[in-house]
Amino acid sequence: MKRVSLGLFCGLLGILVTGVAIPPRVNGQTDIPKEKLVAVLRILNTAEYSYRQDAGRFANLEEMLTFFRKKGTLSRSPIDLESPKPYELAITTSSDGMHYQITLQRPSDMNDKTTWCKTAAFSDDRGVIFLGSAIGCEASTQ
Repeated sequence: MKRVSLGLFCGLLGILVTGVAIPPRVNGQTDIPKEKLVAVLRILNTAEYSYRQDAGRFANLEEMLTFFRKKGTLSRSPIDLESPKPYELAITTSSDGMHYQITLQRPSDMNDKTTWCKTAAFSDDRGVIFLGSAIGCEASTQ
């Protein structure tokens, strides 16, 4: 009887430890690795300059997606640019179309602390790519 009780206790303890050791997912979605974030920004920066060569201005998000579809290169991105879940993609251009900013970030949920310190990627018409997280997030949580 003691062996059975000990076996059940160890099994229950094992289940609890396994449940704690598995990192939580938000809505079943995993993070995109930093390398993929950088790769996406490189593709978008290059595409912005190709678009500018063709159109004489930089593209906003909708124009960029249309440009990728027209060229048949939408599938070259390591993530789905039309639906980059769990991240959000934004491309903002100046009114004259001579400048742009790209943001690829995971939205934060104020009720879920696990979403607060996720890495985001940023770039602009200089072509420099930045990775960052919110102020107060430790490097080890990224």
